[in-house]
Amino acid sequence: MLHRALRQFLALLLLALPTLLATAGDQIIWGRHHVPPYMIREGEWAQQGIFDLTLGVIREHLPQYDHVDLSAPFPRVITEIRKGSHWCYIGALKTSEREAYAYFSLPTSIFLPLRVIVRRDRQSQFRSPQSLQALLQNRQLTTSVMRDRSYSPTVDRLLAAYPPRENYSEQVEAISMLLAGRIDYMIELPLLAFYQASVMGHPSELVAIPTQEADEVVFNRVMCPKNEWGRQVIEQVDKVLVAHRDKPYYRAIVQRWHDADSAAEIRKLYDSVFLKTP
Repeated sequence: MLHRALRQFLALLLLALPTLLATAGDQIIWGRHHVPPYMIREGEWAQQGIFDLTLGVIREHLPQYDHVDLSAPFPRVITEIRKGSHWCYIGALKTSEREAYAYFSLPTSIFLPLRVIVRRDRQSQFRSPQSLQALLQNRQLTTSVMRDRSYSPTVDRLLAAYPPRENYSEQVEAISMLLAGRIDYMIELPLLAFYQASVMGHPSELVAIPTQEADEVVFNRVMCPKNEWGRQVIEQVDKVLVAHRDKPYYRAIVQRWHDADSAAEIRKLYDSVFLKTP
């Protein structure tokens, strides 16, 4: 009797399994963390970051998926994607190392060049433009970089050659250390650094110094695991991007939060480079 009941249960489970798998396959977990003004997870401007809004466009036009937000530090997101979990992330840079375990969409937004960020009261200690290699070689000065982050091709090569001693998981942590004098400089996007410092009550206390080596504009993308599920998600994401990136409202999202000069630079790149980059 018991064996018959067990067999019936297994038969029902096998019948239900395709439905259960289809449901699981239709869910995307979006790894999210607080990186204003790109991802804004709290406060007055919550969900109004550049990545938040570009992801909103994608989600709106992919109703076939159940979209789930999950707060997680960036290293955790990378770990889940490496494992092949049904996680994706918007805002990743495509690198050859990441392409070993992830698929990438077309560009979703633009990062203007990285800068050396320092406290204004210490600006005279740095050159302009500043050699990033010389800074990283100088063991008297301390910086910190985000674990598993790709900064740009040039900066990544320099960090691999001269790895900093400290790492962080959340940008707010590093900005706090810089303002407090616990690190001497950061390699960061001015928009991100200045916004975060202002939110923390320290407007105008940081300055951005150009580098001699890295003046690259790089593009953010959706990143999903390198498996059949991830390939299908990226294929659908790309269809949405092709249909919407040239529209005025999407252009406005990519320029959002930038000052007038930076927005003008983005406009120069938009049609000639951004929309043509595979």
